[in-house]
This record gives sequence, C-alpha cells and structure tokens, in this order.
Amino acid sequence: MRISDERLQHILNLCAEHGEDKSTMLLDLQHDTLRRYKDLAERRGITAEHKRIKLPKILLLDIETSLMRFYGWAPGKQYVGPDQIETDWHMLGWAVKWLFGTEIYSDILTPEEGTNHDDERVTESLWGFLDDADIVIAHNALNFDIPKIMARVIAHKKMPPSPFQIIDTLQAARSIGRFSSNKQDELAKLFGLRRKVEHEGYNLWIKCFKGDPEALLKMEEYNRGDTTGLEDLYLFIRPYMKSHPNIALYMDNEQTSCYKCGSTQIEWLYDDSGEPKYYFTNVNRYHAYRCTECNSLGRSRHSAMSKEDRIHITSPIAR
Repeated sequence: MRISDERLQHILNLCAEHGEDKSTMLLDLQHDTLRRYKDLAERRGITAEHKRIKLPKILLLDIETSLMRFYGWAPGKQYVGPDQIETDWHMLGWAVKWLFGTEIYSDILTPEEGTNHDDERVTESLWGFLDDADIVIAHNALNFDIPKIMARVIAHKKMPPSPFQIIDTLQAARSIGRFSSNKQDELAKLFGLRRKVEHEGYNLWIKCFKGDPEALLKMEEYNRGDTTGLEDLYLFIRPYMKSHPNIALYMDNEQTSCYKCGSTQIEWLYDDSGEPKYYFTNVNRYHAYRCTECNSLGRSRHSAMSKEDRIHITSPIAR
C-alpha cells in the first residue's frame, strides 16, 4: 500500500519539530526510510508548512468493560432480571490514538477504583478525546463501544461530547465480504496484520473486577494493543468500505480530493477506447475515479450527462 499524503505530512511535521534522530524513534523508522519518505514528499510538493492538507481529527478507540455480578438458580443460558443484579458493569479502561499519530493514550482504573467499581474518572478522561474528535473508529463501535461509553457519560451526568461521525470496522467487514469470522484478531490474522496482545482470558476480567493491580495493568496493555491493531485493520479495509465519512468536507482545499483519505492523488478512470468509466444510479451517471494513495474508488459530484440527455431518462415508480 502506497504511503498517503497525510502520512507524509505527519512525518515532515515531526521532523520539523523534533529533528530526524528523534523522529526516527517516534516513528520507529530507519534513517534511510525516513529520508526516502522526505524525498517522496518533496516530489509531491508537500512541505512541513503545507497548508493544503487540513484533515479531520480521526480517533481510533477501544474500551474494556467489567463483568457483572448477579444471582441465578442454574448455569447456562437464562434470563437475568434487573432485580438479580448485585453489581452492574462499569468501564475498566480505554485506549486511543489519533490516526497516523505516534502516541497511544490510555487510562485504567486504580486498584481502589476497581474494588469500588468507580469509573467516573476514566469516563471523564475519555470524554475529552471524544469531544475533540471529528471521526471515531472502533471495532463494533455502533453496538458496543459508543453505546457503552454514552451509558457511563449519562450515568455520571456529563455533558454530551461534541458531534462526531463513526466508522465501525466490524460493520464494514460484514458488508465487504463473507469472512469466516469478523473478530478483529481473526481478521488481522487473515490479512497478515498486527495481532492482539495475548492474555489469560476470562480470569483476567475476574481479577480486574476485584481490583487486582497487576491484572489492571495487564488489561491496559491488552487495551493499547487493540488500538494499534485497529489502525492497521482500518487502513487495510478502507478501500473496500461501502460507506465512509467524506474526508474532503473537512479540508480547506480547492483541489479535488479523495472522499476517503483526502488525497489529491486521484486518477479519473477511462476504458481502452478512451471513454470515461461511470458510476450509474437509476437516473444519472457520474465519472468514476481511483485514488492512487488509498486505492479507493469514488465519483464526481457533478453529473456526466447533459440537461438534454437527462430529459429522456425515466425512473421507477415507488411502491
């Protein structure tokens, strides 16, 4: 996968701020690789002071939640009513990173907070990142991470964070292909990406529920590993995603930009005879393009048909 304009911009900004030696450590790159990227940025006309690339703040997110303690009459699948719950679930911790950023931010309950099942502080620390984000990415974001976070935000009477759009890599995986498993670690294994940090399993959550300090630190390490793996997975499946926030809307850029990554390195598609390739709707057609940075397909916002041609187009009757 070719390195994107936004990644090159980030590398140049780091070099300008910290110098090459420290930047190689922050980026985990060899000096030769760093210089090759800088040469590539120069050929594309990208500089550290470049004003063209103004991208949204995209936050990669993963949370860990606790077990619940309740009473029942038998093991196995059964309904558990609210009156059977002795201790409700709470948030154990979270880990986030900004897309293409080098630092992972995380927070976990202290042993005392874990024993008291008090997640107000970690909810507050996560709230600030959500409030600052334009787009949030998580695996199972729509059915787990975001609803769970909002449940704790509301329970602690916090203000709602500023509006942000959501990218759910689990829903995306389900929509682009029929994989044997859509779990993040299984997809990472299939695609040859970074895997999850191994842990002892269910027993780790039991220890965290009891406020075990070593277990809580292990949970934070596991949580941070999930976030870095999420970035790899998102970038790998991004070209295939059927829906995605329009990054170009956030950019202060007069040039035509890819709606998925914001790059201006796009190629309008033509067939062998030189005729444009189109994306068709029921009543219109649009010139299609491929982004040479993220490999995504897109289309022009403007119709490729004249007003006279559109007059003769019919459309289906709504049922």
